[in-house]
Amino acid sequence: MFRYLGQHIIMTLEELRANKLRTFLSLLGVSIGVFCIISVLTVFDSLQKNIQSNMQSLGSNVLYIGKFPWIPEDEGEYQWWKYKARPVCNLRELKAIEKEVNSAAFATLCYSDESQNIKFQSQEVKSVSVFAVTHNFNKLQPFDIEEGRYFSTNEMKEGIHQGMVIGHTVAEELFGTNISPVGKYVEAFNRKFQVIGVMKKMGKTMTGFNFDDGVIISYLYLSSFRKIDNQTGSGFTDPMLMVKAHKGVKLIEMKYEIKSVLRALRKLRPNEADNFSFNQLDAIQNSINSIFANFNIFGGLIGLFSLVVGSFGIANIMFVSVKERTRQIGVKKSLGAKSSAILSEFLLESIILCLLGGLIGILFVLLLSRILSGPMGFPISLSGFNFFLGIGISILVGILAGYIPAKRASKLDPVVAIRS
Repeated sequence: MFRYLGQHIIMTLEELRANKLRTFLSLLGVSIGVFCIISVLTVFDSLQKNIQSNMQSLGSNVLYIGKFPWIPEDEGEYQWWKYKARPVCNLRELKAIEKEVNSAAFATLCYSDESQNIKFQSQEVKSVSVFAVTHNFNKLQPFDIEEGRYFSTNEMKEGIHQGMVIGHTVAEELFGTNISPVGKYVEAFNRKFQVIGVMKKMGKTMTGFNFDDGVIISYLYLSSFRKIDNQTGSGFTDPMLMVKAHKGVKLIEMKYEIKSVLRALRKLRPNEADNFSFNQLDAIQNSINSIFANFNIFGGLIGLFSLVVGSFGIANIMFVSVKERTRQIGVKKSLGAKSSAILSEFLLESIILCLLGGLIGILFVLLLSRILSGPMGFPISLSGFNFFLGIGISILVGILAGYIPAKRASKLDPVVAIRS
């Protein structure tokens, strides 16, 4: 059986080699179709894995509490005017959470201002994101110090420390690559700040923190000369409480504890709705999963149309191949070849043709992954599932496109075929 199959494969490859242009045009349609499907699935799968990995690094056991929800709280329109009127989170609420919420491991308060200019001598960086934070912020957000150090707990709690930890991009734009920023004084908010550390380059996080283009200062020090209330930033300013649960504690349990504390502090009646929002990465992840599911369907449909076009090309070329080899088929049948052997011969030719096209398409996907993960810095890889999916699609297209021509070849009358 295997010897017979091997002979069929050798004959098929000889036929394909003998008609190079026809083979190339046939392979092109299938290759493009498989490339479209597998590349879309591979890119979206890799993007989804990268996002999920980023989320895991931020921690799935952290609650982000503020005026504005990340997604609409009710179905329909995002009611920003309603959220804008809410009171901002403050230090009093942070202290209450730290004292009364037993399920909380760490809590911090972060106020961000994205419109500040940072100066060093004659150099100036505009529209820098300033993150004014309390202690424990570094325990809830993932960033590493490349040079210098981070704030000590006492420096944060005293509220008189004029230190600043700057992002990688800000450091390069202000000081270049030859000057160490640590110990230098920069100007912001019309005050002098001493650079005590530089963060490693990391890109933007899922929760919106862009530390590369930002700086970190003490919230208590900023609040000593700048008022942060409901009117700051025309009401759109949203200092955020971030609370991390103890290991093993369910997020929903901590949410109920925090909700009770905040409602009591804000003197909300039982029939009044919350004037604060709980945000967590799970909600974003669910939205992302549904978006990527739709993208995969859309990308699959695009690739499917390409494969349909390619399969028509394969079928057409197989019909031509049957027509050209009609006399040869008649001779084989007259010598005793069964219809099933003729059918399998042409069907195998169609499958091998599509399989070669599919492998070329997958090779293009591998080249695309090298380009994206190399010069463009986007980590991407072809999963085993997508690889076997491409192989399976190629075989299926080969069977569907080659069956009718192969069936017609197997039904030829040997006498009529020889005379043709």
